[in-house]
Amino acid sequence: MRTLEIFLLLLCFAFIIYLSIRKVKTYKKIELAIVLGSLASHFILEGFRWQMIPIYVLLLIIAFCIYKGYSILKGNWFFKIIKIVFLLILLFLGFGIPTALPIFELPKTTGKYKIGSQYIHLKTDKEETITENPDDKRELMIKIWYPAIIKNENKEPYLNDGDRFSFAKKYGLPKRTFTYLNHVETNTYVKPEVANEKFPILIFSHGSYSKASGYYSIIEEIVSHGYIVLNINHTYESTGTLFPDGTLKLYNQEYDQKFISNQQTAELAWKMQQDYVNATTEQERFKASYSALKNYIPGVISKRWSKDISTIIDELENWNKNSFLANHLDVSKIGVFGHSQGGTSVAQSILNDSRVNAGVNLDGVQWGNIIDTLVTKPFLFISSDWKEPHPNYNKYAYRNGGSDIFYEAKIKNSGHATFMDIPLMINIPKLNEAGTINPKEGYKTINETIISFFDNELKNKNIDLLKLKEKYPSLEIKIKE
Repeated sequence: MRTLEIFLLLLCFAFIIYLSIRKVKTYKKIELAIVLGSLASHFILEGFRWQMIPIYVLLLIIAFCIYKGYSILKGNWFFKIIKIVFLLILLFLGFGIPTALPIFELPKTTGKYKIGSQYIHLKTDKEETITENPDDKRELMIKIWYPAIIKNENKEPYLNDGDRFSFAKKYGLPKRTFTYLNHVETNTYVKPEVANEKFPILIFSHGSYSKASGYYSIIEEIVSHGYIVLNINHTYESTGTLFPDGTLKLYNQEYDQKFISNQQTAELAWKMQQDYVNATTEQERFKASYSALKNYIPGVISKRWSKDISTIIDELENWNKNSFLANHLDVSKIGVFGHSQGGTSVAQSILNDSRVNAGVNLDGVQWGNIIDTLVTKPFLFISSDWKEPHPNYNKYAYRNGGSDIFYEAKIKNSGHATFMDIPLMINIPKLNEAGTINPKEGYKTINETIISFFDNELKNKNIDLLKLKEKYPSLEIKIKE
């Protein structure tokens, strides 16, 4: 909760007690001035947000009682109990909701570069396989995050309208649920000039049915250390993609129900889980993992997303001549990283596209055909702290390792959402799937590991990643033999 929000909560509590025990009622104007003045100050200095509605209601009740000269707990014992319960519920909600959905602070960046962003709308002549219309062509929105020269530009709001609306729609919430995010300050400026250098390129792929740019805590820090990050929004497979003409293409539920969430796929997922859990030998567990990794639908998605990555790589030379990125892209140094389903697409893109120099998978199960081969470029896999009986499919997917350096890492006490901004947005560990690790500790650990890896592979530095575990106790990391 913000400073004045905490003050309003304490003010409610104090006035409830005060109006219940006071005897003299001669300070009406002063009391009203305190209550209404505090509320007005909050609206002016911090701004309205819907999470505070229980406190606003309480303050209006208190103001009404002051104006009428009522004692809040006046009446017989039955009505006193009803009033006490009602007031306690409002106090509880007034504390709980703003705390659970806070106005959070993004981590401050530590690199030497300021950060800018712009969008590129990429139209292709490739068939759109997700929709039923045979004439549809694949279109992508790419958010470009880059080291910038800041003059008088404004900082961008946290998440664009498409991300906010589609995220609300995913959970059946009102359209304006996330307007309070206007109070969250980012480290990213709107359309400044690109810093006068050439930078390595990192292509980022989000998780399935997630907010495509809901990774500020990681991406901003990476960019501040001298990288241009191309943040793909995989059309119809994120929560939503907002195009320049205002069109919003949401997650395609029809495709999901036909291929992903249908009964056959659900039965396969259940069988995969049971086969793995019930396996009593290493050979049985390998067999269960092999069947799951080769046959489950995310393997198909990984191949499609790796094609999106290659489509972007196809455009780099053109953008390096004919866009705001002209002469700022080092097209000889291309890394790929992603989270969850996006992480799965990283190794697939390394197999499919020789132009990728290195890749990082953030907690993605490596569905597909990697189990039959090996990763051919420098690779880093960072896992969250999955507990039994969650299947460790990647133990078998990456059984062959790589032909180059291959790191395996784990962030202890973390969860699948530790790699996203979700732990900041939803301050309830049991709901945010981010484990028990302090979110900002998690970001520091993840960010320095990613940056060190790409610094080695794309900037020719010589950083010993294995020594990072001395700095970050939550990090386990080793080189896979």
